[in-house]
This record gives sequence, structure tokens and C-alpha cells, in this order.
Amino acid sequence: MSKSKKQALAAAAVLVAVAAVLLCCWLLLGPRGQAGEKELQVTVTAAPGSDTVHKIETEAEFLGEALQEAKIIEGEAGPYGLYITAADGVTADESQQQWWCITKDGEAVMTGADSTPIADGDRFELTLKTGY
Repeated sequence: MSKSKKQALAAAAVLVAVAAVLLCCWLLLGPRGQAGEKELQVTVTAAPGSDTVHKIETEAEFLGEALQEAKIIEGEAGPYGLYITAADGVTADESQQQWWCITKDGEAVMTGADSTPIADGDRFELTLKTGY
């Protein structure tokens, strides 16, 4: 085997090892939902002043599942998990660069809907935004 093939094989082995370590870290340290019955509040804002407040009782551990169970959102699977396409029957218009922003107590969440853990008493907001 030539030296360049050995180097390429070694580099590929290192990349696989790094990916395996990162996956293990995510599984061990990633977001965890709270088991059991919980109550959430979700405020949907499709336009300024058009707030709709939903109280949700659920046993789901992640926000996306709770919102789908309550039939508040519609979405599709994307490369980063559930992509919310509509909330309260209002569909984001991609031609206008509209998208649904998830916040918790007014602060942006850094996870997708189906990887955002929930706990009893949490308050989330879904706001239709324009512009990427």
C-alpha cells in the first residue's frame, strides 16, 4: 500500500473516531426532557397584537411532540429535525422569508422544536418572523 493511501486511511479512521466521540457526548450530555405529566403555556404570535395563548397538558418530553399533540403546529422533517411550517393555521410564506421563531420566556432557544426539552410550568412563544 502506498504512503498516500495509508495517510488517507489513517485520516478517515481519525474522522470516524471523532464522529463516534461526538455522538457519544451528544447522547450523554444532550438535552433531556422531563418525564411525566406537565403543563405548558405556548403563546402564538402571527402578527403584532395577535397573541393566542394555549395551555397544554402533556406527557411529552420535547416541545415539538407536545405542540403536534395539541395540534398547534404543522411541520415537516428537515435536516435539523422538525421544521415548523404553520402555527394556529397560519403558514409561513417562504417567498417572503417567513419562519416560526421559538423562544422560551422571551429568550431564543438554541435547539429545534423536537430537541427542546420541556418541564412543568415552562412558557414558550412561537412568533412568525420575516427575513432570514
